[in-house]
Amino acid sequence: MKETIYTSQSPLHTPRVFLREVRADLGVVYRIGWQLFVRNLKVQVRQSLLGYAWLLLPPLVTGLVWVLLGRSRVLNVAASNVPYPVFVLAGVFLWQGFVEALNCPLQQLSSAKATLAKVRVPHEAFVAAGAAVVVFNSLLRLGVLLGLTLWFGVPLTGTLALAPLGLVALLLLGLGLGWLLALLGLLYADVTQGLPVVLNLWFLLTPVVYSPPAAYAKWFNLNPVTPLLLTTRSWLLAGPMAAAPGFALVAGLSGIFFLLAWLAYRLAQPHLIARL
Repeated sequence: MKETIYTSQSPLHTPRVFLREVRADLGVVYRIGWQLFVRNLKVQVRQSLLGYAWLLLPPLVTGLVWVLLGRSRVLNVAASNVPYPVFVLAGVFLWQGFVEALNCPLQQLSSAKATLAKVRVPHEAFVAAGAAVVVFNSLLRLGVLLGLTLWFGVPLTGTLALAPLGLVALLLLGLGLGWLLALLGLLYADVTQGLPVVLNLWFLLTPVVYSPPAAYAKWFNLNPVTPLLLTTRSWLLAGPMAAAPGFALVAGLSGIFFLLAWLAYRLAQPHLIARL
């Protein structure tokens, strides 16, 4: 068996060797990642009585709570051209996909710590498998959402074809943040403990279940999730084709940020393995 030795020397000290290793690892990511993806789906069903129903139950319950708050006047809800339940579920489903993408790298790499410390296997394969599950879950939820839009009489328009673009940007933003969280979370358990608190606060500061007040629109746009979620939901629910302000900028930066975050993790990988 070939022995791999990790040193404290920066991989960029020998860029050709670094690029050759990256190319070799990415060459097997698809094959390993697909096997892990299939395994994850089987485990998800095998170890649960409700199986895939758990993909829908948490966001459905969350959406139902907010719908009840809106109808009971506990929450002031701005008027919308679509039924409020559909509006809420669309936002919650998209938010759930973002959160799953953000959690994906840390969850996948944490569960594979024992393997990564002993076997020379591309870390990207585990994250790719987890990301494939996130995409699968998101598409399943969107299928349910489309059924609900038809049930409530919301028309299906041409803007629906643009929705995958917004969804990809949202998931790329989550995965980019997830790579950075994995970089810290594999070293410090505080990240895992504090992440739910941050996400709960972030949910309230994101117009998932409400429309952002016009007077505070510029402040809401400082949240990178806001233009991506608002635009994607609008495209899903027969809204205008024009994207929300900042969508193109945030979508473009999400792809760049994803690559930079992955590169940062890749450079720190030898040090992380030494700490596992």
